[in-house]
Amino acid sequence: MKRQRYPDGLSAREVEVLQTVARGLPNAEIADELFISARTVGSHITSIYRKLGVNSRAAATRFAFESGLASSEEGPASTSID
Repeated sequence: MKRQRYPDGLSAREVEVLQTVARGLPNAEIADELFISARTVGSHITSIYRKLGVNSRAAATRFAFESGLASSEEGPASTSID
């Protein structure tokens, strides 16, 4: 099985974290969604910033959309009361 290659050396897990960041989720919600600790989320975000050469969630989100790792179809995080 061939491993997927992601831009700028991101790992598959970092891409998952980046996609949730791009949806506007805070670290605690990312942790819950991905079944990891908030501290691990923070470590992944630090690594993502380093690899992308950015220093903000906004810049990382922009990268995610421009590189096709996130799309507007995913939409922002929302809470629905149905």
